Amino acid sequence: MPTTLPSGAPAKPTEADAGLLAFAQSAELAVHDLYSAAADVTGFSDEQRALLRLFGANHLAYAQAIGGAIGKAATNRRDEGIYGAYRADMFTPVRAMAVLQGLENTLARTHTDLVGLLEAVAGAELATSIAMVEARHAATLALLQDAGDVTGALANPAASLAPGGTAAPAAETTETTVAP
Repeated sequence: MPTTLPSGAPAKPTEADAGLLAFAQSAELAVHDLYSAAADVTGFSDEQRALLRLFGANHLAYAQAIGGAIGKAATNRRDEGIYGAYRADMFTPVRAMAVLQGLENTLARTHTDLVGLLEAVAGAELATSIAMVEARHAATLALLQDAGDVTGALANPAASLAPGGTAAPAAETTETTVAP
Protein backbone atom coordinates (compact mmCIF):
# COMPACT_ATOMS: atom_id res chain seq x y z
CA MET A 1 0.00 0.00 0.00
CA PRO A 2 1.57 3.33 -1.03
CA THR A 3 2.17 5.97 1.60
CA THR A 4 0.15 9.13 1.19
CA LEU A 5 2.06 12.25 2.12
CA PRO A 6 0.63 15.74 2.41
CA SER A 7 0.50 17.53 -0.92
CA GLY A 8 3.46 19.82 -1.26
CA ALA A 9 5.69 17.69 1.01
CA PRO A 10 9.31 18.51 0.16
CA ALA A 11 11.35 15.83 -1.56
CA LYS A 12 14.60 16.52 0.33
CA PRO A 13 15.05 16.79 4.11
CA THR A 14 14.25 20.22 5.51
CA GLU A 15 16.35 21.99 8.13
CA ALA A 16 14.06 20.62 10.85
CA ASP A 17 14.39 17.13 9.35
CA ALA A 18 18.18 17.47 9.35
CA GLY A 19 18.21 17.92 13.13
CA LEU A 20 16.04 14.86 13.70
CA LEU A 21 18.03 12.78 11.24
CA ALA A 22 21.37 13.94 12.72
CA PHE A 23 20.18 12.56 16.05
CA ALA A 24 19.14 9.30 14.35
CA GLN A 25 22.57 9.10 12.73
CA SER A 26 24.33 9.53 16.09
CA ALA A 27 22.14 6.81 17.63
CA GLU A 28 22.93 4.44 14.76
CA LEU A 29 26.67 5.05 15.18
CA ALA A 30 26.40 4.38 18.92
CA VAL A 31 24.63 1.07 18.31
CA HIS A 32 27.17 0.16 15.62
CA ASP A 33 29.94 0.64 18.21
CA LEU A 34 28.00 -1.39 20.78
CA TYR A 35 27.73 -4.28 18.32
CA SER A 36 31.49 -4.04 17.78
CA ALA A 37 32.05 -4.22 21.53
CA ALA A 38 29.67 -7.17 21.84
CA ALA A 39 31.41 -9.06 19.04
CA ASP A 40 34.61 -8.96 21.11
CA VAL A 41 32.96 -10.64 24.14
CA THR A 42 34.26 -14.11 24.94
CA GLY A 43 31.67 -16.86 24.71
CA PHE A 44 29.92 -16.15 21.42
CA SER A 45 30.03 -18.86 18.77
CA ASP A 46 31.55 -17.99 15.40
CA GLU A 47 28.03 -17.82 13.92
CA GLN A 48 26.79 -15.47 16.65
CA ARG A 49 29.86 -13.26 16.26
CA ALA A 50 29.27 -13.10 12.49
CA LEU A 51 25.64 -12.10 13.09
CA LEU A 52 26.70 -9.36 15.53
CA ARG A 53 29.18 -8.00 13.01
CA LEU A 54 26.56 -8.09 10.25
CA PHE A 55 23.99 -6.25 12.37
CA GLY A 56 26.65 -3.74 13.41
CA ALA A 57 27.58 -3.18 9.76
CA ASN A 58 23.90 -2.56 9.00
CA HIS A 59 23.83 0.22 11.61
CA LEU A 60 26.92 1.78 10.07
CA ALA A 61 25.22 1.64 6.67
CA TYR A 62 22.11 3.34 8.12
CA ALA A 63 24.30 6.09 9.58
CA GLN A 64 26.02 6.56 6.24
CA ALA A 65 22.68 6.69 4.39
CA ILE A 66 21.37 9.28 6.83
CA GLY A 67 24.58 11.27 6.43
CA GLY A 68 24.15 11.21 2.68
CA ALA A 69 20.57 12.44 3.03
CA ILE A 70 21.42 15.41 5.27
CA GLY A 71 24.85 16.33 3.91
CA LYS A 72 26.69 18.94 5.94
CA ALA A 73 24.19 18.67 8.81
CA ALA A 74 25.55 15.18 9.55
CA THR A 75 27.69 15.05 12.68
CA ASN A 76 29.16 11.62 11.88
CA ARG A 77 29.62 11.08 15.63
CA ARG A 78 28.03 8.49 17.88
CA ASP A 79 25.66 9.51 20.64
CA GLU A 80 27.88 9.19 23.71
CA GLY A 81 24.86 9.06 26.02
CA ILE A 82 23.52 5.94 24.34
CA TYR A 83 26.94 4.35 24.01
CA GLY A 84 27.92 5.12 27.60
CA ALA A 85 24.61 3.88 29.00
CA TYR A 86 25.04 0.41 27.46
CA ARG A 87 28.76 -0.20 26.94
CA ALA A 88 29.23 -1.74 30.38
CA ASP A 89 26.47 -4.28 29.59
CA MET A 90 28.59 -5.89 26.87
CA PHE A 91 30.30 -8.31 29.29
CA THR A 92 28.59 -11.66 28.66
CA PRO A 93 26.85 -13.07 25.59
CA VAL A 94 23.52 -13.39 27.41
CA ARG A 95 23.54 -9.81 28.67
CA ALA A 96 24.85 -8.37 25.39
CA MET A 97 22.13 -10.12 23.34
CA ALA A 98 19.38 -8.90 25.67
CA VAL A 99 20.66 -5.31 25.61
CA LEU A 100 21.11 -5.31 21.83
CA GLN A 101 17.58 -6.67 21.34
CA GLY A 102 16.26 -3.86 23.54
CA LEU A 103 18.23 -1.29 21.56
CA GLU A 104 16.91 -2.67 18.26
CA ASN A 105 13.35 -2.36 19.58
CA THR A 106 14.06 1.17 20.78
CA LEU A 107 15.52 2.23 17.44
CA ALA A 108 12.69 0.57 15.48
CA ARG A 109 10.15 2.51 17.55
CA THR A 110 12.23 5.71 17.30
CA HIS A 111 12.47 5.56 13.50
CA THR A 112 8.75 4.77 13.29
CA ASP A 113 8.02 7.91 15.33
CA LEU A 114 10.42 9.93 13.19
CA VAL A 115 8.35 9.08 10.11
CA GLY A 116 5.52 11.11 11.64
CA LEU A 117 7.80 14.02 12.50
CA LEU A 118 9.75 14.33 9.27
CA GLU A 119 8.49 16.77 6.67
CA ALA A 120 10.27 15.47 3.57
CA VAL A 121 9.58 12.34 1.57
CA ALA A 122 13.24 11.22 1.43
CA GLY A 123 13.71 11.34 5.19
CA ALA A 124 10.45 9.52 5.88
CA GLU A 125 11.28 6.80 3.36
CA LEU A 126 14.73 6.35 4.87
CA ALA A 127 13.41 6.17 8.44
CA THR A 128 10.77 3.66 7.35
CA SER A 129 13.30 1.38 5.67
CA ILE A 130 15.57 1.46 8.72
CA ALA A 131 12.70 0.78 11.16
CA MET A 132 11.65 -2.34 9.25
CA VAL A 133 15.12 -3.89 9.35
CA GLU A 134 15.70 -2.99 12.99
CA ALA A 135 12.43 -4.69 13.94
CA ARG A 136 13.70 -7.80 12.16
CA HIS A 137 17.02 -7.55 14.00
CA ALA A 138 15.14 -7.39 17.32
CA ALA A 139 13.03 -10.42 16.44
CA THR A 140 16.10 -12.39 15.39
CA LEU A 141 17.93 -11.58 18.62
CA ALA A 142 14.83 -12.52 20.63
CA LEU A 143 14.53 -15.86 18.88
CA LEU A 144 18.19 -16.62 19.52
CA GLN A 145 17.68 -15.96 23.22
CA ASP A 146 14.28 -17.60 23.70
CA ALA A 147 14.81 -20.68 21.55
CA GLY A 148 11.83 -20.01 19.30
CA ASP A 149 9.39 -17.95 21.41
CA VAL A 150 7.71 -16.15 18.52
CA THR A 151 5.34 -14.15 20.74
CA GLY A 152 8.26 -12.68 22.67
CA ALA A 153 10.20 -12.06 19.48
CA LEU A 154 7.40 -9.94 18.02
CA ALA A 155 6.72 -7.87 21.14
CA ASN A 156 8.26 -4.42 21.30
CA PRO A 157 8.20 -3.09 24.87
CA ALA A 158 10.59 -0.22 24.08
CA ALA A 159 9.90 3.49 24.26
CA SER A 160 10.93 5.81 21.44
CA LEU A 161 13.87 8.21 21.67
CA ALA A 162 12.25 10.60 19.17
CA PRO A 163 11.06 13.96 20.49
CA GLY A 164 7.49 13.41 21.70
CA GLY A 165 7.90 9.75 20.79
CA THR A 166 5.79 6.79 21.72
CA ALA A 167 5.94 5.56 25.30
CA ALA A 168 6.49 1.90 26.05
CA PRO A 169 3.24 -0.09 25.67
CA ALA A 170 1.54 -1.76 28.62
CA ALA A 171 3.29 -4.93 29.74
CA GLU A 172 0.51 -7.23 28.49
CA THR A 173 0.69 -5.92 24.92
CA THR A 174 2.33 -8.01 22.22
CA GLU A 175 1.10 -5.77 19.39
CA THR A 176 2.90 -2.81 17.94
CA THR A 177 0.63 -0.14 16.51
CA VAL A 178 2.07 2.29 14.01
CA ALA A 179 0.42 5.70 13.94
CA PRO A 180 -0.69 7.00 10.54
